[in-house]
Amino acid sequence: QGAASATGEESCAIALGIESKVKGIKGAFLTCAEWKCSDKWHRVAVKSVRVDGKKIKAETWYTLKDGKFTEVK
Repeated sequence: QGAASATGEESCAIALGIESKVKGIKGAFLTCAEWKCSDKWHRVAVKSVRVDGKKIKAETWYTLKDGKFTEVK
C-alpha cells in the first residue's frame, strides 16, 4: 500500500507494492504495479505512463487496475 509522488522537473514516481498509488506533475513519469490475490498475492502487471495533463492529470493519485491507470477515489 505504498505511494510515490513525482514533484520535480524530469521526475519519476514508482510504486510497486500491493494496492500502491502514484501521482506527479505534468511531464513526470508514473510507474505502478497491479496485484491479484487468489491463494496468495501475485503481481500481474507493471506499467508506466507520462503525465500529459489531459488523459493522465497532474497532481492526481492513480493506481493500476485491469491493466489501466485509474484515478484513486
